[in-house]
Amino acid sequence: MPQSETALIVGARAGLSAALARLFVPEGIQVALAARDTGKLAAVCDEFGARTFKCDASEPTQVDAMFDAVEAAQGSPDIVVYNASGRARGSLRRSDPV
Repeated sequence: MPQSETALIVGARAGLSAALARLFVPEGIQVALAARDTGKLAAVCDEFGARTFKCDASEPTQVDAMFDAVEAAQGSPDIVVYNASGRARGSLRRSDPV
């Protein structure tokens, strides 16, 4: 029996990440979720049987460790979704476009 594929979603949250998991799981794809705060992913994990991995995607050593941990637990990811982002609250007109 072939090993199932693995999807790793970095910067996971309940919105887009959960929607992607809803697409992956019925296709037989295992889902791994990586985030700085994995505690916020409990509902997504319960719904899909996903595993979580703690990682701050802005820290290269944490990213390396995350990939090592995912590979050890679920195999090398076949799909990687980078959903991490920085946010600045406030008016679009007043934001710095840098």
